[in-house]
Amino acid sequence: MLFFRGVKSPFEAWRTVREHRGLKRYFVIPFFINVILLVAIVYLSAVYLYPLLLGFMPQGDAWYLTVLRWLITPVLVLVLAVIIILLYSITGSVITAPFNDPLSARVEKLFAETVDEPFSLRVFIGDIVRMGINMIKLILLLILFYILILFLNLIPVLGNLLYALLSFLGTIFFLGFQFFDFPLERMRLTFRQKMKVLWRFRALTMGLGLGFFLISFIPIFGFLGLNLATVGGTVLYLEHIKPLLGARNNG
Repeated sequence: MLFFRGVKSPFEAWRTVREHRGLKRYFVIPFFINVILLVAIVYLSAVYLYPLLLGFMPQGDAWYLTVLRWLITPVLVLVLAVIIILLYSITGSVITAPFNDPLSARVEKLFAETVDEPFSLRVFIGDIVRMGINMIKLILLLILFYILILFLNLIPVLGNLLYALLSFLGTIFFLGFQFFDFPLERMRLTFRQKMKVLWRFRALTMGLGLGFFLISFIPIFGFLGLNLATVGGTVLYLEHIKPLLGARNNG
C-alpha cells in the first residue's frame, strides 16, 4: 500500500544517504540547528503547554470523572505530541529550507534526468516568494480545518476522540505536503495544483507525514528527521508522482 510505502520512506532514506556520500554535507549544519530547535520546543512545551492542556482535564474525585480523565489523558498526550512536531516541522522547514531544497534537487538529479536551468535572480526571487505564499496558504488551510472540526468537542468523549483523530490525520497530511513541496515547487505548480496532486496521493502523503512524525521521536535520527523526510519524499515523488505529471504533460 502507498500509505505504508510513505511511512517507510524517511527510514529508508538513511540508506540512500549512506550510498551517496555527497548527500551527507547537506546534513551537517541542519543537524545542529534541529538539535537546538527540537530541544527548545520540547522544553517550552513541557513547561508551558502541558500544564495548559492539563487545565482542560475534569477535576473531582467522583468515579466517572476518574474514568473520564483516564480516557482523555491519551488524547491530551497525542495533542501535545502533534503540537510539538507541528511546531518543529514548520519552524524547522523555514530555517532549513536553504539546505533541504538543494538536498531534494540533488536527490532528484541522482535518480532521474534533470535539466539545469541558468541562474536568474528574478526567477529565484519569484520562487522564494511563491514558496512563502504557498506555505502561508497551507498553514491557513490547516487552521481552518482545525476550526471546522473544533465543534466536535461539544460531543462528550466521542467528540473529543473523533476530534483528536481528525486533527492527527490533518496534521500528518500537512507534514507530508511540506516534503513533497520541494520537488513540486521545481515544477512551479500553483498551490491549487499541488493540493490537487497530493490529495490524489493522500495515502502516500499522509504516510510520509506519519513516517516523519515517528522518526522525530527516535534519538539522534529525530534531529535528522526533516532532512531524511526530504530525501524520502523526493524518492517517492520520482517513483509515483512525477510519472503521472509527465504523462499528463506529454498528453
